[in-house]
Amino acid sequence: MYAPSSASRLARTILRALAVLVLIAAAGCSANPAPTATPVPPTATAQLVAEATATPIPPTATPVPPTATPVPPTNTPVPPTATPVPPTATPVPPTATPTPIPPTATPVLPTATPTKVPPTATPTKVPPTNTPKPVVAKPTGILLYSVLNRDAKRWELWQHNFASGESKFLKEWRTEVAFSPNYKQVIYFGWPAAMGEQYGIYIANADLSSERLVIRGGAYPSFSPGGDRLVANGGDTMFILKPDGSGLTAIDKGEYPAWSPTDDWIAHRGCYGADCGLWLTHADSRERRRLTTGASDGQPAWSPNGQQLAYISKDDGNFEIYVIKRDGSGKTRLTNDVHSDGLPVWSPDGKWIAFRSDRSGSWVIYAMKPDGSDVRKVVDADVLPLWFFEKMAWRP
Repeated sequence: MYAPSSASRLARTILRALAVLVLIAAAGCSANPAPTATPVPPTATAQLVAEATATPIPPTATPVPPTATPVPPTNTPVPPTATPVPPTATPVPPTATPTPIPPTATPVLPTATPTKVPPTATPTKVPPTNTPKPVVAKPTGILLYSVLNRDAKRWELWQHNFASGESKFLKEWRTEVAFSPNYKQVIYFGWPAAMGEQYGIYIANADLSSERLVIRGGAYPSFSPGGDRLVANGGDTMFILKPDGSGLTAIDKGEYPAWSPTDDWIAHRGCYGADCGLWLTHADSRERRRLTTGASDGQPAWSPNGQQLAYISKDDGNFEIYVIKRDGSGKTRLTNDVHSDGLPVWSPDGKWIAFRSDRSGSWVIYAMKPDGSDVRKVVDADVLPLWFFEKMAWRP
């Protein structure tokens, strides 16, 4: 069962104070402890640590001879007349021999001087066009994530810049991060080891400056689409409150609350009688809709358009990452490994899902396409079995 015991507030406070001691003792464990079967939600008290190990629930023409028949000449020669003509009495002087006229010379036309044709210009050589290489898409933006520093025996908050590939430390003992809808603020859980008696849910600027306490205790906070409300866990109950800590209202039993980025439906894990799995509960009407039926389903994460959720489940034997449409259809398994995969979070453009896994023998953050393809390593990020209660946040 995921539901924690109903210990008294005093007992919870004492147990929470022991969280750091448990963490330090757990840090001495194997570098890659096996996660428990069913995740247990963090609580406003020591349950965040003390119950970390609870079970998470495709021409041929023939030449033609000339046809004209030759015609013989038709002029018949005329014989001379029979009677000779006597010469006349008067002699006729001979006719003067005409002066021969020289034949007319056939004029020869001068040959025209041929026009000089300029030599053909040598064509300019055009260099071959380089075929552009396909652009390989890669994740962009800033990812916030928690890391176990075994040497210092503490949880730490880090960020990874996908553009530069740089990862850097931000602050110690801050975990369970989430960004506001406009990415100008970040909300997280501040541990007693850093906050003392003022441990609980904090809000700060995106660079973690100007942090302030929202409410003592609580866990797993998530912003509403307008940024004017929050949902968080308090034990096994989900509460809604304002960023200033006022208006605290219990709405339903449940764990891992994640407010839709487009409306007032909250995705979460819940067990109502024997009906365990992921559910959607309306923030105002309290209407409840069933999403999955896996007893181990948890850590729902909304796509930016609010149409899908990524989540973890042990339906196939060990924790793997799945996606499902918000109406409960189209369930698809994205990872397939004998090790644990969890803590899914979508990129702001909806083209990637980051997750954490110990498939390499140590805990590493990976990124993949929403269909499970193109899995790539992002950064090493060690954890304790308490990884069930962690989550990551991604901004542009």
